[in-house]
Amino acid sequence: MHITLRQLEVFAEVLKSGSTTQASQMLALSQSAVSAALTDLEGQLGVQLFDRVGKRLVVNEYGRLLYPRALAALEQASEIEQLFREANGAIRVFASSTIGNYILPEVIA
Repeated sequence: MHITLRQLEVFAEVLKSGSTTQASQMLALSQSAVSAALTDLEGQLGVQLFDRVGKRLVVNEYGRLLYPRALAALEQASEIEQLFREANGAIRVFASSTIGNYILPEVIA
């Protein structure tokens, strides 16, 4: 079983927004990609995380059990990214195209 952070992110957003359509807009994914990620996650876990009531998704017991753990995993992944983003010492410099093309290369070199 290989649960991805993307699947957890999709699950959390669907739960928060209440629909795959809303979640797809928030995540900048297609609605079918959101549905596929949710279906894959449910398949890997072997349980449904939402009850389908008409066109609505209603979180069930399994979804409520997963939600805080999914948020914790996403938070930890974010902390790891932040830790190494700070450690690499990268500096971002913003400038107009004229300065960026003609002056900065000499200053940085």
